[in-house]
This record gives sequence, structure tokens and C-alpha cells, in this order.
Amino acid sequence: MRTAFILVILLFPMRSLMAQDDSRVKTLLAEADILIASNNLPEALNKTREVLDYAPENHPARQKQINIYFLMNDDKEAMRLTDESVRKYPDMAAYYYLRGVILNSKEKFSKALDDFSRAIELDSGDLLYRCYLGRGVSYMNLLEYDNALLDLTASIEKNDTVASSFHSRAMVNYELRDYAAAVSDFLKVLDLSEGNSALYFNLGMSYYRLDDMEKACPHLNKACSMGNLNACRMSLMECAKAIPVVR
Repeated sequence: MRTAFILVILLFPMRSLMAQDDSRVKTLLAEADILIASNNLPEALNKTREVLDYAPENHPARQKQINIYFLMNDDKEAMRLTDESVRKYPDMAAYYYLRGVILNSKEKFSKALDDFSRAIELDSGDLLYRCYLGRGVSYMNLLEYDNALLDLTASIEKNDTVASSFHSRAMVNYELRDYAAAVSDFLKVLDLSEGNSALYFNLGMSYYRLDDMEKACPHLNKACSMGNLNACRMSLMECAKAIPVVR
């Protein structure tokens, strides 16, 4: 009976320490997120290092660390950590996804396809819409528009609140000359995000391709007012003559 009693006494402090460590890890990860949001990336990186000192196998910290290096434009270190993670955890979709994102940024689209495809095979959860988006962007840059359209649509079906998914699909629809579909997607981007000059220009051009100058010109003029020179040229050439002359 004494032995059992001693074991119970010893176990409680161990559980307490584990709970403290777990709480500390959660706090550090939350602090890292706040620092990333405020663009204090070096200090956010330090927080992830602290977590990994506590828990070397902590995947959220490892993934944040890769993302931070990527945001710091240190692709070499981001890729090194990602390659290492893929080797150590070959059945974790997140690391293939992260490597695909880095490869897309380096314009190695064919290699990125392989990683996004592997991530899709492994994951059936919240990461899927990101994987389809990433692979759709890869296909788009490889000019494989039909495949890009399939993946971007799959991404939107899994999460229809992401502006970049609609924007990428709009660009693909434009290249496929489905200008009505491009307009619909560009308008959805406006619903989900703040407009910029490129978005207003692309929306204006989509209406222009549909011969709808009444809707094209306000968007081209808006893009021009935001400093888009191509929009200014189009506005000068096409919208001026669309204005009726008052006699």
C-alpha cells in the first residue's frame, strides 16, 4: 500500500508540470500569432523557438516557423525546414502544402503540383481548400487552364469566403474567354475584400470584352484614379468616345 501511495504522490507533480508546459506552449503560440499580425517577424520567430525548446515535436510551432521565414523572404531557410519536416513526417499534409507554396513563389510550378497533390491525398480537413487553391495557381501559371478551373472551383466549394480563390478563378475564366464568369468572380472578390487598381481594371476589361461599356468605364476610371496606367489608356481610348456629346 505504501508503494502505491508514493506513486500517486509522485504522479501529481508530473501532471502539474505537463499542464504548465502545455499552457506555456499555448501562450507562446498565441504571442507568435500576435507578433506575426503586427509584422514583428523576428520576435515571432523567437517565440516559435521557445516552443520548440519545450516541445521539439510541436507541429504548429514548426509550421509557423516555416511561414515566418517565408514571410521574411528567407526562402532558403524556409525550404530547408520544410524539406526536413517532410523527411521526418512523410504522412503530414501540411508540410507538403507549405513546400508547394514556397515552390510556387519560386516559379517552380511543376514541382509544386507534386506537393499539392500529395497534400490532397493525405488531408481531408480544413487544409484541403488551400491545397486546391495552391495547385490551381500552379496549373494557371503552367497555362493548364482547364485543370486550374477544376481545382479553383474545388477550393471555392470547400470554402467560399477566400477572395484569392475567386480572383484566381476569375483570371482563369478571363483567359478562357468566359468573360461573364470572370465578371461574376471579380464581383465576388469585391464583396470579400477591398478593391485595388488591378481588380478594378480586370473587372472593367471583363465588361469591355462583353461590350458593356456602361459598366466597363466606371471600373476603368476607378482603376485609373488609383494609378493604373493601363486603365488610364483604356479609359482615354474607349470611355471618352462612349460619353454622349451634348449639343
